Amino acid sequence: MKHDAAPVAAGRATLADRERVAPAGPGDTRRLGKPERERKQALLWRIGFLVAAVLLWEFLARLGVIDPRFASQPTAIAASAREIFTDPAVLGAIGETLVAVIAAFAIGTAIGMLVGVVLGFNRLLRDAYFPIVTVLLGIPKSVFLPIVVLFFGLGTGAGVAFASLLAFVHVAVNVVAGIDMVEKKYYDVARAYQANAWHRFTQVIVPGAAPGIFAGLWHGIRNGFVGVVIAQMFVSAAGIGYYVRVYSNNFQTDEAMALVLAAAILVIASGAGWGVLEARLTRWRS
Repeated sequence: MKHDAAPVAAGRATLADRERVAPAGPGDTRRLGKPERERKQALLWRIGFLVAAVLLWEFLARLGVIDPRFASQPTAIAASAREIFTDPAVLGAIGETLVAVIAAFAIGTAIGMLVGVVLGFNRLLRDAYFPIVTVLLGIPKSVFLPIVVLFFGLGTGAGVAFASLLAFVHVAVNVVAGIDMVEKKYYDVARAYQANAWHRFTQVIVPGAAPGIFAGLWHGIRNGFVGVVIAQMFVSAAGIGYYVRVYSNNFQTDEAMALVLAAAILVIASGAGWGVLEARLTRWRS
């Protein structure tokens, strides 16, 4: 019996969300997520661990078990942070790093998304080229830095190119994995509703592959930042990585540690913000 043609847009929920998980009843032991109480307890434990680690670090440094000249100590780092983060040169270096990260993320993610979608849908191209991408994923990316320098020279361009390579590999792999997550039954429902290629892509594939896509985007941000900072430490005269190298070479451990911790906090905050954004954009999955 032939199905009547129906507007796909009107049946959007029936394509990607055909089978929803029923809410857990009083006697249902399935859990749809962490209870709020457990999340708060985990946060308190995490904060307690960090506070204890900082206090132990300071205590061991004051006792002389840790040499402050090489490992510094939290109070000295805090004092140095107040100085360097009011220095216009350091603030400008942070701005240059963020601009380079954004550029690397945009380039690497755009290419990675395109390659991931093509490899995810074309079996021949996937069999031919996806093994190359996975090999790149397993190779330590720092070995490509000298080659990148040969092509782009010393400076910001090499950092952006190197970080784009890191972002591209992780985004492409995660997008392919996300496309593989879309179950065949959703394609069958789309065909039953006579969905065209565009509707299948936007209403079936993108929602179904959302976890892989969001994971790829986050890896693009994280690896873009890592790639830029690593390149700045070795082949650039600007940015956070450059100042970390300068402070380390001059045995200014307090200043170097302050910049490293600031970079770590920036990445952690970005991850937390990305997690909140992902939860809001994929709320329909719950």
